[in-house]
Amino acid sequence: MREVLVFGSTGSIGRKVLEFIRKNKKSFKIKGLCVKKNIKILKRQIEEFRPKYVCIFDEKIAKKYRGSFPKYIKVFFGKKGLEDFSKVDSHISVMSIPGIDSLKPLLMNLKHTKRMLLASKEPIVVAGSLIKKEAKKNDVEIIPLDSEINALFQLLQGKRKNSLSKVYLTATGGVVQKLPIRRTKNLTPQEVLSHPVWKMGKKITVDSSTLVNKGFEVVEAHHFFDLEYRDIDALIHPQAYIHAVIEFVDGIKFLSFHYPDMMVPIAYSFYYPERVKLNIDKSSFKDISLSFQPIERKRFPLFYLVKEAAQREDNSLIVINAFDEIAVEYFLKGKIKFLDIQKAIEYGALCSPDKRVNSFEDVFFWDRWARRKAKEFLHKLVR
Repeated sequence: MREVLVFGSTGSIGRKVLEFIRKNKKSFKIKGLCVKKNIKILKRQIEEFRPKYVCIFDEKIAKKYRGSFPKYIKVFFGKKGLEDFSKVDSHISVMSIPGIDSLKPLLMNLKHTKRMLLASKEPIVVAGSLIKKEAKKNDVEIIPLDSEINALFQLLQGKRKNSLSKVYLTATGGVVQKLPIRRTKNLTPQEVLSHPVWKMGKKITVDSSTLVNKGFEVVEAHHFFDLEYRDIDALIHPQAYIHAVIEFVDGIKFLSFHYPDMMVPIAYSFYYPERVKLNIDKSSFKDISLSFQPIERKRFPLFYLVKEAAQREDNSLIVINAFDEIAVEYFLKGKIKFLDIQKAIEYGALCSPDKRVNSFEDVFFWDRWARRKAKEFLHKLVR
């Protein structure tokens, strides 16, 4: 029986992971659940999975609910509590806390788990090389839980790197892909959150419409698989059945085809290197039409901005990520327009001094610097 910690258990990925655990109780047991503030869902999860450890890392919510949980549970509260929870030992940990907030608990938990299932993109985006060194030092395997990166992980098993020519990730383009470009400038949060295929958290849904997320996935592919940036590309694929493609030097292509359901990468990552039977939609090729298009620079300029910034191998991605997180937050609160996200990130990329990043201290320094600059810039745009 393998014990599991779930960071971000009430989010879309966390709930899907618990759905998987529910169906695989003979192999996996929840040891700990960590949330920011969704106590209502957390209490239901506690009742069903009976974890030994629980963490609530929002300080205000933590104070309000202190002492309201069953006595058999060790409860951690606030930022210090998140640090202590991250030191709980597990066989498998799932990191699905969104944004840069996942970086510190990830680093701490790498010393206390054997396998890290990483759903959060941002740690690899801002500190990929440093995290890989830390994982190697602690003899921990990190498996990407994101559907496209996990698809590449599966496709590349047993393949010789020198036989590869190119790899492709896919993207639906969200609501932006379907609209005239002039119409996208004034999209409302409600419109952007109506993703045509995936049901995801709000932040990642917005990033799926700017394709910042796809730029970040290119960075993930670079770090996870030691691929050159010139050998990684992405395509618009509205149907979302093909998640990744690998092309060999002789022109032959292998692709990952499955119904858009996160249960596929979750199950593979938990049971890796074994495969298990899944009770999901197993659509046939004969029932589906597939189409692919290049990503238009005019429609999705931020995808190309992220790719170009990544190749500089300096602090640019830290700055871009911070500007993106703050700008998306402002947009979702109705403070700025959809186009202002692009304006903010482009400004961040321009104003950032090019500096090498040699440590996690550097990462946190430039993250703080960028958040301060982002708020200063966005304050001028607030409606």
